[in-house]
Amino acid sequence: MDQLIGPDHSARAIWLLAGKLNLSAFEKDIHSLEDHSGRPCWSPQLLISVWIYGYSLGISSARALQRMMDYEPGLRWLCGAEIINHHTLSDFRLSQKEALETVFAQVLALMDEEGLMDLDTVMHDGTKMRAVAGKQSFRRKQSISERLAKAQELVKEMDEQEKQQQGEGDDKRRQAALERAARERLERMEAAIKEMDARQEKTSGEKREQMRVSVSEPEARKMKHPDGGWTPSYNVQVSTEAKSRIVVAVGVTQEANDQHQLEPAMKSIEANTGKQLKQLIVDNGYASRSNVEAAEAKEVQLIAPWKDDRSREAGAMATNRLDARFAPSVFRQAVQGDGLVCPAEKLLQPRKTGKHHGVVRTTYVASAEDCGKCEWQASCCGPNAAARHVQKVVESPAMQAYLERMKQPEIQEQYKKRSEVAEFPHLWTKAIRGLRRFRVRGLVKVEKETIWMALAYNLQQWIRLRTTLAA
Repeated sequence: MDQLIGPDHSARAIWLLAGKLNLSAFEKDIHSLEDHSGRPCWSPQLLISVWIYGYSLGISSARALQRMMDYEPGLRWLCGAEIINHHTLSDFRLSQKEALETVFAQVLALMDEEGLMDLDTVMHDGTKMRAVAGKQSFRRKQSISERLAKAQELVKEMDEQEKQQQGEGDDKRRQAALERAARERLERMEAAIKEMDARQEKTSGEKREQMRVSVSEPEARKMKHPDGGWTPSYNVQVSTEAKSRIVVAVGVTQEANDQHQLEPAMKSIEANTGKQLKQLIVDNGYASRSNVEAAEAKEVQLIAPWKDDRSREAGAMATNRLDARFAPSVFRQAVQGDGLVCPAEKLLQPRKTGKHHGVVRTTYVASAEDCGKCEWQASCCGPNAAARHVQKVVESPAMQAYLERMKQPEIQEQYKKRSEVAEFPHLWTKAIRGLRRFRVRGLVKVEKETIWMALAYNLQQWIRLRTTLAA
């Protein structure tokens, strides 16, 4: 068996690293031990090695792995020419999230001990990955309720048939499979109704009635992909250290927007590595005042390009039917005093300062007399206002320091390296290994599969780095 693969085969390296891990969290539920009675079981070290090796080949199907154990050299070497049932593989992949997170953290610790990582600088990015659910699985509440009623009726009928019939052999197994499928369908319909009710509570008006939820995977959300299509997906967040491109944290969210994912990422990085993060580099999708403040509170230097005021004001100007030529950013600070000067060179006086949407803003107001005489009054003030009101954000010390930092040439040079580091794990997963779609359904299961993908990626980087150092 040892001659099936060469001495530098990746299966050997994966088995070697898995043997260095403390797998007591997986082993605590095993009751069949050596020198004790009971049916022998597959060791966690072997199951972990098989799944990491499988994902490193781009194989995420338990059935495919079982079939490949007949002929694939690496799998034959790992399993000793034995075949592991796909049910066992599937159950283990989705078994214990906390134990899996511990394994991920242990792998990072081993790499850190070998001096392969530099955790001072981490680059973070998100990517949309397709869910199992199809586009046509999304339905409105009425349709889901009808399907739920049919599923309940079917389960009831099958319960009655079970009482009346006493099948044997193949008939009994077939009947059990049909009953299981009917109950699983009922559970999906109930989950879809529950998800719909929860989402409708947060929505009002026409959007509430038009809302759709997937009947096959209620937790999936339609998200826009780079190709322009809208597909049921999850938003996968990945944090990568800058030195060796090793993934130090992963997360999954149902939100398509990345803006609220920075704080959870910082917590995950510190929890997985046990070290204080010093510098975090992200794209402008994460650049917000709340994220700047959160990073400052953790003493993390945040590097992210700030969107100019014009792009941030465009939506509000269109909503209030104001001409973009008279956006708040056009109003400049007066040379003397605290007022603002409008494009018509008229003065706006500060009226009040307070929090709006969690941000401190000062409101400036022009005189009705000045606006009434102005030729641009309709375009600047809008159809229903006699005088122009402008709100200006009062930037905090942390925000002022961040804006000044982003003007520095050395910081801009650091940011240029973000894409080649932060986006490389996405390239490896999707393009190189072809893992563009999750194999499992539901947010919790998707989170576990994401960790398996990250483990496979990190093991490949570990093999690459050790080979480079040996050379």
